[in-house]
Amino acid sequence: MRYREFLRKKIGSRLPECVPVPSGFRIVGHVALLQLHERLGEFVHLIAEATMEFDHRIRSVAVKTNPTLGIMRKPGYRLIAGDSNTVTVHVEGGVLFRLDPLRLTFSGGNVAERMRLSNVIEGDEMILDMFACVGQFSLHIAKKTGSRVVAIEINPEAHRFLVENIKLNGVEDRMQALLGDCRKMQPVNEANRVILGYLHNTIEYLPYALKSLSEDGGYVYLHAALPKRDIPNVGNTINTLAMEQGFDTEFSVREVKHYSPGIEHYVFDIYATPIRA
Repeated sequence: MRYREFLRKKIGSRLPECVPVPSGFRIVGHVALLQLHERLGEFVHLIAEATMEFDHRIRSVAVKTNPTLGIMRKPGYRLIAGDSNTVTVHVEGGVLFRLDPLRLTFSGGNVAERMRLSNVIEGDEMILDMFACVGQFSLHIAKKTGSRVVAIEINPEAHRFLVENIKLNGVEDRMQALLGDCRKMQPVNEANRVILGYLHNTIEYLPYALKSLSEDGGYVYLHAALPKRDIPNVGNTINTLAMEQGFDTEFSVREVKHYSPGIEHYVFDIYATPIRA
């Protein structure tokens, strides 16, 4: 039985008419994350209890209350039912992630992109992840390719879990976690590929990513949340910033997922080569 049908069977007669019942939830480890219509607020506890009954992997249920805020990427969730300990281990493609999804953002919509990136990287490369969080991109790469990975994270709590996850996945020999501002501590002229996995004003970090590339150039994967009509402007800015850093660029754009009304999550795959005198 589908989740929406299960909810209607359990509590449907008490729900207001013409209000959309959620069709699903996101699960991170043992924690279910729900988004509910505001008119379902008084039924939130009933829905949470029913959710735990629907999927017995779930021991905690939280509801989204606010958007993710700032460069620290703090999600806005409130625990509604179940175990108050929301620190969990999430398994994704054979990679283990320990985190608290109520305190740190762990996007489920990026799974295909994380898998794709780990499949195109050669094993002898140096990868820089400038917005590592708990290692969503960099752990897949380190574990599956054997490449050397430097992961930078500004949020101390996320960095703590990142360090734990490096040990949990047994990649201490090839992955390093740095705590701080990626604009101030990124390696220079070392990386074959740089990941800019932040969605807001990410273009501002492109000059620092380019400085990190090896003298032969390489790839930058720039993520951004924007309307489709802005893609040409971002492309022009990429070319301008790259020329200022001494690079020619070619790039392609892919849609990762829907982000919000009128806004999509895109990734710009940028190939940068040094301009030779």
